[in-house]
Amino acid sequence: MTVTAERGSDLIGPVELARELGLAVPTPEQVAVIAAPVEPALVIAGAGAGKTETMAARVVWLVANGIVAPERVLGLTFTRKAAGQLGDRVRARLRRLAASPLLDRLDPGGQRRAALLACDPTVLTYHAYAGRLVAEHGLRVPVEPGARPLTETAAWQLAHRVVSTWTEDIDTDKVPATITNLVLDLSGELAEHLVDPDDLVRWTTRFLDAVENAPRAARQRAGLPKDLQRILATQRLRVALLPLLADYARRKRRAGAVDFADQMSLAARLATDHPEVVSGERSRFGAVLLDEYQDTGHAQRVLLRALFGGAAPMPVTAVGDPVQAIYGWRGASAANLPRFASDFPRLDQHGGAGPARQHHLLTSFRNPPEVLDLANAISEPLRGGASSAGPGNGTDADGAVPALRVPRLRPAPTPVPVPSASPSPRTSGPNGSGWPTGSARSGNGRSPRRGRRRPPRCWCGGGPTWPGSQRRCALGGFRSRWWAWAVCWTNPRCANW
Repeated sequence: MTVTAERGSDLIGPVELARELGLAVPTPEQVAVIAAPVEPALVIAGAGAGKTETMAARVVWLVANGIVAPERVLGLTFTRKAAGQLGDRVRARLRRLAASPLLDRLDPGGQRRAALLACDPTVLTYHAYAGRLVAEHGLRVPVEPGARPLTETAAWQLAHRVVSTWTEDIDTDKVPATITNLVLDLSGELAEHLVDPDDLVRWTTRFLDAVENAPRAARQRAGLPKDLQRILATQRLRVALLPLLADYARRKRRAGAVDFADQMSLAARLATDHPEVVSGERSRFGAVLLDEYQDTGHAQRVLLRALFGGAAPMPVTAVGDPVQAIYGWRGASAANLPRFASDFPRLDQHGGAGPARQHHLLTSFRNPPEVLDLANAISEPLRGGASSAGPGNGTDADGAVPALRVPRLRPAPTPVPVPSASPSPRTSGPNGSGWPTGSARSGNGRSPRRGRRRPPRCWCGGGPTWPGSQRRCALGGFRSRWWAWAVCWTNPRCANW
C-alpha cells in the first residue's frame, strides 16, 4: 500500500504532532531534523542528544503527513539490541498515531490509519539487511539463496580444518591456531574492503620491491631496520596465506555457508553490478534511516550508495557522531560521515547536485552541565581543526575527505540534576552532619588530636570529597566545583558514587 500526501496540502508540524500524541515537545534542533525536506540529510548527534527519539519522530512525521507509507520505511543500525530498541519505539509511536483522532482530520478517507494497522516499518541491522539481499538475489552472484550464515565458532572450526590438513610448506614459525586466526582476519579484511586476492598480490609485490630496492642514504647500514623487516615479513606471510584462503572459500561454498563479511561483500556486488536489484529496493522503500553511520565500513558504504544514493538519491537520513567512532579496528571508517554529503547529493530545482544538508543534535539530555564541561574540555584536542570548519565545506590535508564540523555539546534547558551533596537521611551520622563520627574523626571534619581542619571524608568512610572548595582540574585546565558532586572516589558501593 502506498500513501502520498496531496500536493499543496498543509503539513502538521513536529511540535503540534507531539502535543496531539501526548509526547514531549521536541527542541528546535530536533524540529529541524524531524521536519527536514524529503531529501538526503546528515545528522551529527552527540552522546545523549535523543537521536533515537528524533529518528522515531521523523518516521511518525513522514507517515502522519502521508509522505511515505509505514511499510516503505527502512531503518538500519548496527546491533540487534539497537535495532530492537529503534523498532519498538517507532512501532509504539505509530500505534499511538493510529489511535489518535488526529488522523481523522489529516486523512478523512482513512487510508493512513488502514496502512498503520496493516503494516510496520522495516528495522534491521546492516548485516541482516545484507543477508536478506543475498537470500533474495544470491543466484545472480551466484550463491545459493539458502546459504546459512556461519557463527564465529563455526567459521573458526572450518578454517582450522583447512590449516590442519594443509600439506604444502609455509615459511612461518606460528602454530596452527595462530594461522587460523590470521586466515580469518585476512578473509574478513579482504571482504570488508572489497579487495580481490590478486590485487593484494600485485600491491604487495610493488611494496616489497619499492622498500627493498630503495636507494640508501649516506652512511646508512646495508641491512634494513628490524622493525621494517618485521613489516615485510608480515606482508609476505599474508601472500603465503592466500592459498589457504582460497581453500577456505571453496569449503564454505561446498557447505552452502557464508560468514558476516561474505554477506556484506556479496550484497555490495549485487548492488553495484545488478541494476535490477537497485530498482527493486528503491521501489520497496521510500525513506531510509541510517543509524551509527560513523561505524560503517567500505563495503557498507558502497552498498548503501549504490542502492539509495548516486545521481538520483532517495530521502536518506544518516545519523552519527565522529567522536564516537570506536570500530576502526574492524574496518569501520568515520570518514564515511563527511563523504555522505557527496555519496547522497541533494538535487536542486534545476536538477543540479549539491552536498546534502547537515543538521546537529547537540543538546545532551543524559548528562549534567558539569559532566559536559569536562567532556568537552577533554575531547577538544580530538576535534582538532574539524570543529572550526563549516558544515561540509572543507577538505582534509590530502584533499580527499571533506572536513566535518564537530561542535561542543551543551546541556539541556532543564539540566540533569547532579548527585546531591547531602547524604541520605537514613545513613547520616547521629550528629546530623552526614560525616562519619568516632574517635578518628568528628562530625565537623576536624581531627580530634590536632584540631586542624582536614579534607572531610564521605559519610560512608571512603575517600575525601572536598566539599565547599574549588580545585583546578588537571585534565581540562578549568575550575570545577567538586563539592557539587560529593562523590566518594574510593568506595564504589557508596550511594554518592
